[in-house]
Amino acid sequence: MIRKVILFIIFILMLPIANANGGCIKIADDVFVQMSHAPHVPKVNEKTSFLFSFGNNGRLINKEINGQLKIMKGEEIILTKTFQIKDGILELKHEFKNAGLYEIFIDFKLQNKTYSPEDFVVEVIEANKQNYFNNFIFLIIGFLIGIISFKLFGRKK
Repeated sequence: MIRKVILFIIFILMLPIANANGGCIKIADDVFVQMSHAPHVPKVNEKTSFLFSFGNNGRLINKEINGQLKIMKGEEIILTKTFQIKDGILELKHEFKNAGLYEIFIDFKLQNKTYSPEDFVVEVIEANKQNYFNNFIFLIIGFLIGIISFKLFGRKK
């Protein structure tokens, strides 16, 4: 019983780590739009790579998609890009000049139907600021997981 509780706690602690890929999914009618970006936390004056995947029925859309992507900070338009893709993947590299919250809007047309999923939100931080507290917490959690795993699954004599 105790092993099951401890394994459940470890599983709960692993969820934030497993979802730390810097992306999210938005739904527009029957189309899923997934945005991933690297690095996980975009920084000022450093290139951020974005990947937008368009899919439905569990696979990428292999039809022509025409659209427009906008990056905004408040009411200010930072970037506008029109695109035309055929493989369901849109790549973008962008360098942010200021820290803050940015919204990414994608409007696209697929088979004469226009889609406008909810906006994606990205937080950009100053390049020289590091959050040592989060690094410390992940280190401690890693040690705890290792110790508990060793105690539970270690060699028995």
